[in-house]
Amino acid sequence: MAHQLFTIKKRAIFVHVRNNGTFIRSKNINLQKLINQDLDNKIGVGYTATKKIGNAVKRNKAKRIMRELAKKILINGKINTYYVLIAKISILDTKFKNLLEELDKSVNIK
Repeated sequence: MAHQLFTIKKRAIFVHVRNNGTFIRSKNINLQKLINQDLDNKIGVGYTATKKIGNAVKRNKAKRIMRELAKKILINGKINTYYVLIAKISILDTKFKNLLEELDKSVNIK
C-alpha cells in the first residue's frame, strides 16, 4: 500500500534526523532515517546534493533523480519515518535501475 510522502523543508528537521537517526552508507547514495511517531502515518523525505556534486545543473539533476527514487521506493517504506537522501558524485553516472536496487537494499537495512 502506498503512503503519503512529504518533502522536508526545514533545516531543523534535517539536523534532528542527522543527530538522532541511523546513517546508512552505500555506493551512490547515503541514507539517513529516523522513526518519529508524530508524523500522522506519513513519510518525510529530504534531499541533499552538496557542491561536491558539481555546479547547479548537476546538483539539480541529482535531486531530480533522488525524487524519482523516492517516488518508486520510499513510498512503500515504513510510515512515521523521516528519510534523508544524500547524493554522491557517482549518482550522475549510474543507471537508474542500479540506483533503485541500491536504495531498496538501503531502506530495508535495520
